[in-house]
Amino acid sequence: MGIKFSHQFNGAFIMFVVLQSFLVESRHVKLEPPHNQEQGHRKSNGTSDDIAPSTLDGLYSSKINYNLYGGKWYKSPVTYGFDSTSPMPSGLNYEDVIYVIDEAFQKWQAVVPEFAFQRIYPGEDADITILFTTVSTEYYGYSYYPPDGRLHLDIDHTYWSIESYPAWNEHDLLSGAMHEIGHTLGLMHTSNRDAVMYPTLDYGTIKRELSQEDIDRIQSLYYDEY
Repeated sequence: MGIKFSHQFNGAFIMFVVLQSFLVESRHVKLEPPHNQEQGHRKSNGTSDDIAPSTLDGLYSSKINYNLYGGKWYKSPVTYGFDSTSPMPSGLNYEDVIYVIDEAFQKWQAVVPEFAFQRIYPGEDADITILFTTVSTEYYGYSYYPPDGRLHLDIDHTYWSIESYPAWNEHDLLSGAMHEIGHTLGLMHTSNRDAVMYPTLDYGTIKRELSQEDIDRIQSLYYDEY
């Protein structure tokens, strides 16, 4: 009986680990008021506390394979859309949010044209489904690797900005969306603070261009043969 129970427990534990690997949460850093006009946010300190717990074992290294837990999309075009029940962030209208999300997808398509992204409605029928919803206070969003494709952005305690420069207490929507889209395409976090796929996004900052590392990783995932 003890041996049978042990096998069942081990099987359940392995299944838990496998399912957990498909979810990736993305943090913002602790918020503090600006001390002067030049310092509008508190930068993350680079410790393990800044890394989402579900990816502590998956930090990117140039010496390891780029392939990730969730695989990749094996189709073209890849569709995306908003869940029909999704509200919009306070102070932002639907058209402006759609414009920013479209731009975020185009940033990734520029380096992997085969994505051929298409936005559809209702989003429930899309490969990547976007929803503004309440997320844990530690995070501004979370996403799932392919073929799940769910992308959730916080609407409760995160103040999203679509301005050229977000305020000291705001998060840039384009930067956050680009990061979460990267997960839905199959990329996990990186320890490179300059990359879009770094797990934290500082208040009042922008990260709207893919780093060379981001480009290398996504192209390796979709173009390299293994």
